Amino acid sequence: MKSSSRVLIGKFIICGSILFFSCIGMILVGITTKLAFISLSWFQSGFFEILWSDIFYAAQLGGVGGLILGLGWVVLYLFKMKGF
Repeated sequence: MKSSSRVLIGKFIICGSILFFSCIGMILVGITTKLAFISLSWFQSGFFEILWSDIFYAAQLGGVGGLILGLGWVVLYLFKMKGF
């Protein structure tokens, strides 16, 4: 295997890892934020109601946000911007 193909495979692995971990991280942030707002409303009203559709929607928003963030980081990494 040539050195240039190893470098290309390494870049694919790094870019894929950046996308994966940014999506997972933002999904966790979205779910945590939704649960924090639900608990604040529970403390205020004394009524606890949580729907799976709300949690799923927060995870979807987090996933889309993580994908956008990850793509931005990957593009900056591939164009060799300073700091990436």
